Amino acid sequence: MTAWVVRAVQLPDGDDLDAGITADGHWSTEPPRDAEPLPGRFALPGLVDAHRHLTVAAGEDGLPYAVDVTTARANLDAARRAGVTTVRDAGSPAGAVLALVPEVDGLLVCGRFLAPPDRYFPALLPEPVPAEHLVDAALAEVSAGARWVKLVADFPHLRDGAFVDNEPTYDLADVERLVAAVHAAGARVAAHTTTRFVADLVAVGVDSIEHGTVLDDTDLARLAARGGAWTPTLCASFPRRAAQDPAFAEAMRHRLTTAVALGVTIMTGTDVAGTVAREVALLAELGVPPAAALTAASTDARRFLGAPRATPGGPVDLVTYHDDPRSDPAVLSRPAAVFARGVRLR
Repeated sequence: MTAWVVRAVQLPDGDDLDAGITADGHWSTEPPRDAEPLPGRFALPGLVDAHRHLTVAAGEDGLPYAVDVTTARANLDAARRAGVTTVRDAGSPAGAVLALVPEVDGLLVCGRFLAPPDRYFPALLPEPVPAEHLVDAALAEVSAGARWVKLVADFPHLRDGAFVDNEPTYDLADVERLVAAVHAAGARVAAHTTTRFVADLVAVGVDSIEHGTVLDDTDLARLAARGGAWTPTLCASFPRRAAQDPAFAEAMRHRLTTAVALGVTIMTGTDVAGTVAREVALLAELGVPPAAALTAASTDARRFLGAPRATPGGPVDLVTYHDDPRSDPAVLSRPAAVFARGVRLR
């Protein structure tokens, strides 16, 4: 069996990485005598997609539809081979992705979408959750293996086949009870939000804000103070919205640079519309320093989500590149070698 020696620039900090990987995929401080050089001159400790929907695809009309678990497994395998060794599935119809948790280390699952009737995409909401059942539904997902739950905290009403009036989906008191119950059960809450309800969500302790397109400076300061995270999912809609509304682009630039300055944990998330490489590129285009954009896709997101740190004897999470992704984020789409939880995938 093959062992490897890794000599590369450790990103995002730029330190020298000189270590060994044993034949069974564990870190070694001294490379085995017969170790082969691992390809790649630059290394990251595994990429993160903190907002992915493995059982969702986008139709030609732009609307999402559900895909089966077999397709979800293929989506996950492709992501891992591309160097994304930690994936948080941010909601699936009927919690279908929970079936993959026993198969894959490095997969975090939110379970079903928590939204009331007519307040989310119908194809993704086979089991709406009335307010009186919200806490029980969330705890059922945790009992089934979810380490996160996905709250659709605001969304337009579906009326006569059209979405209108983007408003909170549940009363704040219901959300507060949900957060307390989920935290008591040892899990965390991710909340979809694109309205000013986000201020209340931050105040009641939601752990990660998803999309967050109207976060203001006060929200970001509060989120930073309690160690929360923001997944802006730029791939999902930013290019289209920015082309239509330059003011939105400037507002998002301000949010992101403010978040970096305040120390908010930013995480890359592709939703159903992009790649981690593209998300990092968009962060950089909007003023996030290259090293900080890489931490959003790796070290910061890994820390927040609880991915394992590199320790002697521990399983290897690693992706290497021939070129420096700090200079060109597109490099992230061309890994030289990939290890995921001790298994070499490339």
